Amino acid sequence: MTASAHPSYPPYHWQDGDRIVGASVDLNKLVFSEIGVEFAAVFAGPWKRVLKSAENGSLDFVMSLKQTEERNEYLTFTKYPAFPNPFTAFTLKDAGVEVRHWGDLSRLRGSKNAGDRYGQPLDDYVEKILKLPDNDTLEDNVNRLLMGRLDYILHGRYVGQAQFGVIDTADKIVPLSNNLIDAYVHSGFVTSSPCAEHLEHVNRRYLELIGDGTAERLLYENLQKWVASQPFR
Repeated sequence: MTASAHPSYPPYHWQDGDRIVGASVDLNKLVFSEIGVEFAAVFAGPWKRVLKSAENGSLDFVMSLKQTEERNEYLTFTKYPAFPNPFTAFTLKDAGVEVRHWGDLSRLRGSKNAGDRYGQPLDDYVEKILKLPDNDTLEDNVNRLLMGRLDYILHGRYVGQAQFGVIDTADKIVPLSNNLIDAYVHSGFVTSSPCAEHLEHVNRRYLELIGDGTAERLLYENLQKWVASQPFR
């Protein structure tokens, strides 16, 4: 079975030479080894190219992504999620910012990273009420947060911890203790692939592994691997 994923989405998955590594790979190697299927996670290029490769049948499986109507045309998604993918706000450690619900964000100065999406109804709230721009880079947002021009940065909890964990000011930026929206990522079999016959096994094991804490443990283990493997900047 040939699989791929977004090449830069730690700790879920990231590029390591011609391979994809990370929590998604660890989870799926475990699941497929149980039924004797060899699982190869390959680097297939930028994210758009990965999806195109799935669409044209060059891959069998795409790991840990959001389900959309467009992707449903060529991917058969798992019923149960592979991992939690919650979103929260990252703030300065000693700022004392408290946000109980994302509605509280309207009284604060915030930002988001270009292209980030959180799922409905938070996407609508970010665009129509908070009116956060969609062209700021992570580096720009970090600098503004450190200079006191922002109160928070919206980000995925695990991906944010990975990205902030490799900057030299990481100890100053922390996530809220609570999530602002709980979200999940599923995996998708390429519908035309004969490997899609394993869908029910994967569904059953995903449910068990997210329920017993294995999925979250793999996220934290790979978060530590990612941070340890990256040069500080």
